[in-house]
Amino acid sequence: MSRIQLTDELKKEIGQHFVLGYHGPQLSDDILRLTAAPYYLGNVILMKRNVAGSGEGYVGGRPQEISELLASLQEHAKSSGQDIGLGIGTDQEGGLVSAFSTSNVVTQFPGAMALASISDTATSSSLEITERVYAAQAKELSLLGVNWTYAPVGDVNSDRRNPVIGVRSFGDDPSKVAQYVSAACKGLVSHGVSPSIKHFPGHGDTHIDSHLGLPRIRKDLKELEQTELVPWQHSVHNPSLGRGLDLVTVMTGHMSLPLITGREDEPASLSRAVTHGLLREKLGFGGVIVTDCLEMDAIAKTKGVGSNPRSPDDLTEEDWHGGPGIEEGAVLALEAGADIVMICHTYEKQVAAIERVWNAVESGRLSLGELRKSGERIRKWKQALGLEWSSGKIRTSWDQTAWVKTKEESAKISAAAYAEVVVMVKPGPSLAPSHAVAVYTPAMESYNKAVDDADGVLRTQGGVIRNTAGASFLSFVDTVNRYAPASHIVYGKHDAIAPQDTPAIFVLRNADRSTWQIDALRAVLKVSSRVVVVSSSTPYDLINFSPFPGPGSAFAHLACGEYTAQALEAVARVVFGERKATGQLAVAV
Repeated sequence: MSRIQLTDELKKEIGQHFVLGYHGPQLSDDILRLTAAPYYLGNVILMKRNVAGSGEGYVGGRPQEISELLASLQEHAKSSGQDIGLGIGTDQEGGLVSAFSTSNVVTQFPGAMALASISDTATSSSLEITERVYAAQAKELSLLGVNWTYAPVGDVNSDRRNPVIGVRSFGDDPSKVAQYVSAACKGLVSHGVSPSIKHFPGHGDTHIDSHLGLPRIRKDLKELEQTELVPWQHSVHNPSLGRGLDLVTVMTGHMSLPLITGREDEPASLSRAVTHGLLREKLGFGGVIVTDCLEMDAIAKTKGVGSNPRSPDDLTEEDWHGGPGIEEGAVLALEAGADIVMICHTYEKQVAAIERVWNAVESGRLSLGELRKSGERIRKWKQALGLEWSSGKIRTSWDQTAWVKTKEESAKISAAAYAEVVVMVKPGPSLAPSHAVAVYTPAMESYNKAVDDADGVLRTQGGVIRNTAGASFLSFVDTVNRYAPASHIVYGKHDAIAPQDTPAIFVLRNADRSTWQIDALRAVLKVSSRVVVVSSSTPYDLINFSPFPGPGSAFAHLACGEYTAQALEAVARVVFGERKATGQLAVAV
């Protein structure tokens, strides 16, 4: 077989099949090199590390600065000879995964499980609120120059032990998740932002985090069709999206499906049986497919342990032989039928992956015909986004008036939604304003790599990672202080808690897994007669919990779906009787 000559035109084609990240709040030399010859990168992912910044000297602050940086990046790609504009994406799910909801940039909105916990009323349904929330996020992102968001989450959270999905899912009912995913997509496309429904074919039924190992989901096609595939079956052909359907993309996940592929250690994102067979042929999806980040351990870690057990009866950890590595993973993903490969962090790995694909094309390993068909899908998608240089739709100037008006609208939409997310899981006593109250919050631990900001985590003196979201609990105590004098007690895994004999608000965060929190709660219930327990993440905290007889055994239990400051403020209003908890659980407990 004769080698294919790697021309400049072919390098431009290959560049369209990558989405890469970079570091820092300004345009780095790395991203400028990548979007120019010889790499011609076609798509960029922005993360929280890119959004933080001062905005000093800008009338619109950091939002204006981001807008002008992205306009500059588009112009750089154009002047470098790129044939079409850049896809610029980000993880903006709402809730705990909101890359742009920082430094007063994009408004903080509720995440998936919080939205799905809102009850329908005579004037508004939970699905309508979801569509409105995603539309508001899209409007803000679009004003900044972002045209692609890796949301909504289509995973059905059917394993309550799931360490990486949890509240990022709309729930455990496949048909309801499907409805919420469609509502979210409808909101996003209404303002010209492309959704990416993730993580196909579903990351919900596993207790392994693909950031750290390879989840294995042992289901056959019939079982997948009953649960995992339902949101995608419902969404990728949804006629209610109209022409917006051309904007819908799908993100594949790094989980193994041995009963589909016949291979124990082949992630779905690198599997032709899943990417092409299930998604393209079975579901008939003709749009753009992007992988999850190849720097996650399921791909990047070339040997190790960290997969699901072979069966429910085998609870010992089995060997996992490791992933193929980032560079080989890029080739395998394109061979599997993905259109775009994502690599978020490491410049050297990004360059090496592009060059590995160059070699695969030159040698004939990667079919040039299939690559060009894939390129046509990308071009069609970018045309639907208005990314042709001649379209006049690529944002080149900042509109401060529109931004201020949009932010005002968003603030109202966000506040109205958050006001409805609180669920009364178990009725019990409320607390009286003005009387002293003790607020117990758990010491912060790393949540997961999707939620933790890799560039912004704190470390204890011993080097243990601590999630930076502890600020939300501090904000909660400040809110409680508006109603009653509050003492704040942070309890930890190895702390001997000394509970106060006062009314108490006891906050839990995934206590079904971090069971040391339950021990602390028992100590408080023994001495405090009026206790409100708050599940600040998933509502599974008190499954199988039986308190010892004591003054606090009649405690109330509230859930809010996320430990954002906004959700916890809504909790405070319920705790002190200012509002009623009107929500309903999105998962069974």
